[in-house]
Amino acid sequence: MGAKNHKPIEVTPHLFQLGTPAFPTYLSMGEEGMIIEGGTGSTFLIMVYQIKSLGIDPKKIKYIVLTHTHPDHIGAVPHFRRAWPHIKLLASPIGAKILKKTELFKQFQLIDLGIAQLMKAKAEIDSLPEPIKDYAFEVDSVVKEGDRIELGAGIAWHIYETPGHSPCHIALFEENEKTLALGDVTGFYVREKNTFWPNYFESLEKYCNSIRKLAPLPAKRAALSHNGVVEGEVRRHLEKAMKSTEKYHQELLERLNQGEISEKIAMEKARFVDSLTDIQPFKVMYDLCELMIRNSLANGEENHFVM
Repeated sequence: MGAKNHKPIEVTPHLFQLGTPAFPTYLSMGEEGMIIEGGTGSTFLIMVYQIKSLGIDPKKIKYIVLTHTHPDHIGAVPHFRRAWPHIKLLASPIGAKILKKTELFKQFQLIDLGIAQLMKAKAEIDSLPEPIKDYAFEVDSVVKEGDRIELGAGIAWHIYETPGHSPCHIALFEENEKTLALGDVTGFYVREKNTFWPNYFESLEKYCNSIRKLAPLPAKRAALSHNGVVEGEVRRHLEKAMKSTEKYHQELLERLNQGEISEKIAMEKARFVDSLTDIQPFKVMYDLCELMIRNSLANGEENHFVM
């Protein structure tokens, strides 16, 4: 299955979903354009085809903005830099610092290749992406809380710093069409099963604070970093994410207090995640589940779940 089998989705007259359902990116178009999320190496050619199929001149796309710098959210960036060098990369201040750490590139390469191999095995792509020797992730401009990105034609995105999933995470709210680009603020959500896998990889407290921060926004839809767009009352989605996080955290503490070993719990939780998605190798899912057990232990009985 090649790029032509992946069609772009019109979310609103000014917003298009690109990439694949598992790894979506979003193209916001005013007088100028901005891609939200950095994709993966294996979705780069898909996105190029989708943009061209929309009849959009790549020269009109001015920015790529990263919600965060995890490997599965930056993989297409070096490919875009080589193909369309006029595009400027935007990230949070912490994100900009992280992307300067060249020692992280080896981990990025392994994860990006793993994603590509999984996609090829599922026939979502015909071949593995062409390797790039020089990975250029240097950020052109930093965006921070309170900043506003103007694209013209009434399209403007406001920046909110939303750590917890990662220290560098930001969310973006577009005031005209009222779209909230959530990134991974609410974790991994599967609409078909109405199921959340909370993702408080950095801090449970910060993760809950970020969900709470975004709740007052009058958003009509939430653009997620995985599995597309949630239409309707976004506050309800945020409330469900908070309740799911509380339930997940409390279960971990109860099982640990009953004497279960963390390795057994992490294995069970990784199998649960594996039943929801296969977008990452099982070992990655296990390590992340183990990380959240440690974060729940560090948090203890403190209550951060009131909306």
